[in-house]
Amino acid sequence: MSFCMPSDVLAIVDTDMSPAEVDVLIDVISAVMTATMDTGSLNSQLLRGLCQLWVAYRVILKDPDSRRIGEYAEDRATQLKLMKVELDEYKAVVAGGGVSIVMGKDSLA
Repeated sequence: MSFCMPSDVLAIVDTDMSPAEVDVLIDVISAVMTATMDTGSLNSQLLRGLCQLWVAYRVILKDPDSRRIGEYAEDRATQLKLMKVELDEYKAVVAGGGVSIVMGKDSLA
């Protein structure tokens, strides 16, 4: 079962990867999500958002020329760092731990 569609991912990432290539990544991430979390107990919008962001992160890792559309259209390292923060927040919610904001020397704020 896929938790998002290629169009969801391509809405937030500008890449030369084809929708079919993105769909392969979606299948892999969806399988990881199914194997590692109780997806039946989670809201479908949360699952879609997590899948969309996780696959977008993977697209940026696989396609060096890809760029995030919108507020994070900065250098690649910054994009990946910001997306990782978002992914960690989703994963914390899924794990039942809520979201914690930590301010430190590497703060993005």
